[in-house]
Amino acid sequence: MAPERKRSARDYEQALRRQELAAGRALVQAVGNQDSPGARELAAARRVLTQALFDLRRLARDLDQEIEGLRAKGSRTTRAAQGSGPGELDRLEALRGTVEEVAERWEGRRDQLSAELDRRQPRHRGGQRSQGDQRGQRGQRDRGEVRSRRGAAPARPERPRSHRSRRSPG
Repeated sequence: MAPERKRSARDYEQALRRQELAAGRALVQAVGNQDSPGARELAAARRVLTQALFDLRRLARDLDQEIEGLRAKGSRTTRAAQGSGPGELDRLEALRGTVEEVAERWEGRRDQLSAELDRRQPRHRGGQRSQGDQRGQRGQRDRGEVRSRRGAAPARPERPRSHRSRRSPG
């Protein structure tokens, strides 16, 4: 593994800015330019935010390690002798607070998306179904639609598209 290079507060600020821009672009791509996105688009947006939060937490862990390293060095020697400018630790700690604020905001948005998806697609609880759900299931079976593999027909009941070779039985 290659040795890790020290990152400055400016490097972390740029990384945070890049992550925010990437998350924004991915959200626009997931939702598109629709006025009212459907459940599929909302689910895609939630996945984007989940991945963005994962990446943001990784940045926060790296930032925490950098802060701890500077604190340890600061207790042994002066920061100026280590090459980090005065106030670097303060800048990193302030940036850590900013990363936390962004994470909280994104978690809130993700929770809103989850709530909206739950509202649009109510889940069945404990196998209990409302009468409307039972009627819908019965109606689907009556129309010949299959809900599980057990009642499914073979994948291709019609004749194969090509003739079998006489040379190989396969």
